[in-house]
Amino acid sequence: MSLARAHSLVTTAILWTYFIGAFVAGYWLVFLVAGLVLARRGLAWSLGSYSRGFFALLGLLVPRSRLQVPHRSALRRTRGSVVVCNHISFLDPLLLLSLLPRVITIVRPDFFAVPIFGWLLRGAGFLGPDLYDEGQAWVERVARHLREGGNLLIFPEGTRSRDGSLAPFKKGAFYLARTLQAPLLVLRVAGTNHLFAPGRLSFDAALAEPVEVRLLSTIAAAEANTETSQELAQQVRRLYEAG
Repeated sequence: MSLARAHSLVTTAILWTYFIGAFVAGYWLVFLVAGLVLARRGLAWSLGSYSRGFFALLGLLVPRSRLQVPHRSALRRTRGSVVVCNHISFLDPLLLLSLLPRVITIVRPDFFAVPIFGWLLRGAGFLGPDLYDEGQAWVERVARHLREGGNLLIFPEGTRSRDGSLAPFKKGAFYLARTLQAPLLVLRVAGTNHLFAPGRLSFDAALAEPVEVRLLSTIAAAEANTETSQELAQQVRRLYEAG
């Protein structure tokens, strides 16, 4: 076994141990206290803190993958916005959860079935793919979350890209931005697909390419409301293609 391969296996073991073991070892108490004191806001803060710990550990283990976020302070100030981003790795939601305050997103139904973890996601306000069965109620729930200063993250492609190319967009995120009269933040993530490639459970610790999250544009609510959902989706796609 090569030294690089051994490094990747050790790195993978440590990161998965943190992701699963840190909670069992005691971080559950942070979730419990924060949830009791601040309810959904506390659970959202705890999930963000847990994610930041993961990426801090990742930075120590794979220093050459250095995380670059040119607009980090702007992201931390984001409130009441619909955030869209390309999707190239399972790391993307965790990464954005570590950078954006009070963010919720749509997650796969099997995540809700995981003991304790699923309860935390629901408690923090995360949405399942069956939300359309709720009718107008889920839209009102999202509207309340945005009014209270939270953010909604949506990957308009709907699933991860296997080769890094941009898949066709679904219009849900753009419909919500218009309907709820919310600003639309357009983010671009790069490098996560090399660090943690789709279809694999191991990290590439030999990676020398940085992981980057860049803010491409902020589309004001008034501007978004002058376009149809289709036109807004096309405008955002042009931003990615230009980048």
